Amino acid sequence: MAEGGPLPELDLHLLECPICLERLRQPKSLPCLHCFCQDCLGTYITKELSGKIASATSFPCPVCRGLATPVNQAETKENWAKQFPTNGVIQELIKLKEQSSDPLYCTPCQSKGNMSNPAKFWCKKMESGFCETCKVDHHDVIHIECDILDVTTYDNSRPNQNTSVPHCDKHGENIVWYCEDHKVLGCNICVFKDHRRCEQVTTSTEYFHMLKTGSQLQDMQAALKIGADVMASLVKDFDEQLQTMVENQEIALQSITELRQRVDKRLDKLQKEVTDELIKSFKEEKRTFEASLRQCQRLMNGMLNTHTMSVTAVKKNVIIETIVLYQRGQAEVESCKALVMEMNESFTSVNIQHNTEPGLETFCDDAMGNIVIEKQPRCLPGSHDKLVPTLLHLERCVKEIRKFNIKTRSDEVDCDAVGVVYLPDDHIVVSDLNNQKLKLFTDKGQYLDELAIDGKPWDMCLVNNNTVAVAVSSPGGVNVLKVENSKLTLSYEINMPDDKLLRGITHINGQFVVGTEAAEVYRLTQDGGAELLYQYTDCVCSLSHDPRNGDILVSGYTGIERNAVLSRLSGDKRSKVVQKFGLVKWATGVDMDKTSNIYVCGLDSHNVVEMSGDGTYAKELLTSRNGMFLPWAIAIRGRMCVITEEDANYVRLFQLY
Repeated sequence: MAEGGPLPELDLHLLECPICLERLRQPKSLPCLHCFCQDCLGTYITKELSGKIASATSFPCPVCRGLATPVNQAETKENWAKQFPTNGVIQELIKLKEQSSDPLYCTPCQSKGNMSNPAKFWCKKMESGFCETCKVDHHDVIHIECDILDVTTYDNSRPNQNTSVPHCDKHGENIVWYCEDHKVLGCNICVFKDHRRCEQVTTSTEYFHMLKTGSQLQDMQAALKIGADVMASLVKDFDEQLQTMVENQEIALQSITELRQRVDKRLDKLQKEVTDELIKSFKEEKRTFEASLRQCQRLMNGMLNTHTMSVTAVKKNVIIETIVLYQRGQAEVESCKALVMEMNESFTSVNIQHNTEPGLETFCDDAMGNIVIEKQPRCLPGSHDKLVPTLLHLERCVKEIRKFNIKTRSDEVDCDAVGVVYLPDDHIVVSDLNNQKLKLFTDKGQYLDELAIDGKPWDMCLVNNNTVAVAVSSPGGVNVLKVENSKLTLSYEINMPDDKLLRGITHINGQFVVGTEAAEVYRLTQDGGAELLYQYTDCVCSLSHDPRNGDILVSGYTGIERNAVLSRLSGDKRSKVVQKFGLVKWATGVDMDKTSNIYVCGLDSHNVVEMSGDGTYAKELLTSRNGMFLPWAIAIRGRMCVITEEDANYVRLFQLY
């Protein structure tokens, strides 16, 4: 660097931070000798190591990616930048640059109040500027032999003081030595304290001349040029890629806008279609209900008129009219019975819903969902049973639809399906006692899912359209499960007090009623509270309930002969034997259809018996002649019936007609 001259262009690049591209502030040098502002380096370290393991001990240089390790790695990463050495040479160069850029004014004139009188001469010894008058009147009088410099050739800028030798950052002494072993510059004190044993310590001037005359500097400069060219090509490529990304973004945004327009148009169409379907379905169901309503109203009005007129005719002793009204009344009663019987077969509640499946918000034909008409069987209101004492069709027949395998790959032993539920959406849930699982199938026999149970699963019941419950023993309790999206999910568990082992279960009026292995029947609340309803002396196998009056149906057997016992347990805790009969031995599964008929499985008698709700009429529906062997659980849904058999790897599906 020439004394008194401006800093070379190379020095100006050295004074810039590669991160912020501004003048270096508190310059910190990494082991690779790249220099950065302390704040910039600290921010970079924090961001670079953000999200990485907390035990990181180093970070890559922002320029060359060489690893840099702080002295005290235990300090927080925000303080790592402060640990690296301050670059004294850079600091000196910055000071010199700042000084060289300041205008030079006459010091004596400034002391007199003339602050802007330019200086023509610079005294190195006094480090002051003088105009021509003050040089003669003041400087030359005292400093006759002083080396004074004419600065007019430097554009009136301040000459660089002490520019030939920068100072050491540690000791404030001139930097005059270079240690080749450690590749650092230092002052006399640095060499004396830290580099006495180093083999290659030369003066900075000697090292400079060695670099200048040798090939090392030229090789480095050539490598820098090649590297700079490579970086230039990468910079150009990145610029082109960024431009391409911007263009692609604009194209994609336009495509999204156009897609949204098409989606809106399509959704408008789908919305109209599903709305039209809803209105159409509503109108059809409304017409059906209104037709039935009018039919019932006409018959009701006719029967009331006949009743009134017959009472009047009898009182007035009108013979012919009384006989005619009697005959008409008889016909109306028969019509009423026939209508009740007909409606009872198809009596349902209608719930019109708008159902959507997860993921239907995607663009497809079902994006607006679909209309689902749910029809649940329900009992006729009022006292129709007084008009028609029993609705049992003793001529009813049964036809097997299919038999499908329920053993899965993960089963360790053969299945023992002792509980079954037939859901309204045509799904069937089976409890496998031997493998301690619940299994989900379609009624076509397609396997969907299974869920391991902590304990032994026995009888099952339907809670609502997509919720089932299973009685569990060892440990005793109730598991309640959701059946959604072809999956079984455990919702919650209810533990039985004293860990009583459960066998039977049903759900009525928001509460569970369970039967234990000790022939007890309890009402069980969700918080685990248990109320004893009845203590039987016989074995309890399965439970169901009559939706008309809330009676609990209890199936089991008694004695060594295992004669079946079917009981009704009323709300006032009274138990009444419905039938104790020889058609069934060892009664297991029990269920009721929508006409209040009872269906019981006979395990030892290898049959399924159908009977009226009061037990008056009974007949065998399925026997060993139909291939029925050890039937255990039964579930009725409309005209469909699913039956499981003990120690069998399949279930059987039947249709009643």
